[in-house]
Amino acid sequence: MLFRSHGIFQLIAYVIFLAAVAMGVWMATHINMLHDKHPIIGLICVALLFLQPFLGFIHHFAFKKYSRRVFWSYAHIWIGRFVITLGIINGGLGLQLSQRIGFNPPSQTVIIAYAVVAGVMWLLYIASAIYGENKRRKAQYTAVSQGPPPYKREAPGSRDTQYA
Repeated sequence: MLFRSHGIFQLIAYVIFLAAVAMGVWMATHINMLHDKHPIIGLICVALLFLQPFLGFIHHFAFKKYSRRVFWSYAHIWIGRFVITLGIINGGLGLQLSQRIGFNPPSQTVIIAYAVVAGVMWLLYIASAIYGENKRRKAQYTAVSQGPPPYKREAPGSRDTQYA
């Protein structure tokens, strides 16, 4: 269930992101700004995010098979973390670009407010990622230290199992 809801939420966000990218590419080509950092970083984000669903599926099925993270799991996780960070930075660069070209320019106060809120949100994101990894590691350590589950044997003459 969590896998499906994560996938659906990400799909909706990706469609909205693609619409924003399409508008951005249209705008950047009409004002000849495709060479600026903001559209370049945005296109890098699109390319990396294109990989995410495929890496997510591979991670999901590999995790079910091996009951642990594999290379594809870490690729999915770390590309996601990298793109989130890059996207936050690119939001600020987009505000600066808008201010530079004079198209619906934000005030310096808006840019500073974005930087503060984005910085706080990024710190909360990193803190939650660290918390989640530590929690996962602790649960994994607890499971390993408890050892395998007790041996089960069938009771004579029945299909029920009993613990030895």
